[in-house]
Amino acid sequence: MKIIRRPRPHTFAKGTALTIGNFDGVHSGHAELFRRVVAAARAQGLVPTVVTLHPHPKEFFSSSFKLDRISTLRDRIIEMKRCGIEQVCVLPFDNNMAALSPQAFVQEVLLDQLNAKQVWVGDDFRFGAKRAGDFALLQALGNAHEFVVNDLAEVQRNGARVSSSNIREALKAGDVPHATDMLGHPLVYSGHIVHGKKLGRTLGFPTMNLRIAGRASALTGILAVWVHGLETAGQEQKPLPAVASMGVRPTVEHSDQILLETFIPDWQGNAYGKLLRIEVLAHIRPEQHFDSLDIMVTQMHKDTEKAMALLAANKPRISNTGC
Repeated sequence: MKIIRRPRPHTFAKGTALTIGNFDGVHSGHAELFRRVVAAARAQGLVPTVVTLHPHPKEFFSSSFKLDRISTLRDRIIEMKRCGIEQVCVLPFDNNMAALSPQAFVQEVLLDQLNAKQVWVGDDFRFGAKRAGDFALLQALGNAHEFVVNDLAEVQRNGARVSSSNIREALKAGDVPHATDMLGHPLVYSGHIVHGKKLGRTLGFPTMNLRIAGRASALTGILAVWVHGLETAGQEQKPLPAVASMGVRPTVEHSDQILLETFIPDWQGNAYGKLLRIEVLAHIRPEQHFDSLDIMVTQMHKDTEKAMALLAANKPRISNTGC
């Protein structure tokens, strides 16, 4: 998997089959889109490519806008790779990108930089300054510049449209099973464990801290999770059951930094710097403020007991196979 942040002209001499979007969560609809891209690329000797913008345009234009993210860029890229995508272009969304007309976007980005031969987008796709370009214009420009524009009908699950917006709403409501059903894969957060304030260890709950990039998370609160990545070398990989807290720690800190704090009962070791994957099974309760640490600790014991019971009745679902 290649990750390219600033493609230059003639970088892709072989030509690309690509799709463009944010792909938050990489849900089952996205996966179907990626399968089409990969199939077309292999049939025509092209490179299957995903193009995404960072930061999200709405966050760029408004410092107060907070996108309730489903997944991090790292986890989106992991899912893209599982689907057969070979390279991801993370285009910086800045004033120059925002000012490109639809025609200039096609010429400078799709043709000059990416050498696009096949382009796949949803029929509601918008592009260019002030979102002036639509699917019909992209198709017309494709005809003029000899690249093929394809659309994909919406994907439904149990009679309902699969979309990042619907998944986001399910997670905000704490409905992890419904969200993961639409995703088509477990909800996972991955990253390197960092040092925190170490308050948890003084309360009997030493946690591993993972910073979640972005201004807001669709899922917050107390979670039953599986921890992948702490297996002993040479032993069979066995995820560890744990309870986690996702949010901004309202009882002990006033911060906008989203933190995923994970406690593994009866585990001892040094996880600092390790790359872990936290697989979410269930939402236990919302994040809340407590009037004292004693009240919070009492609730943490209850949360841990409930999480362990849920995990004992289920199995982890992470798979390294294709999407």
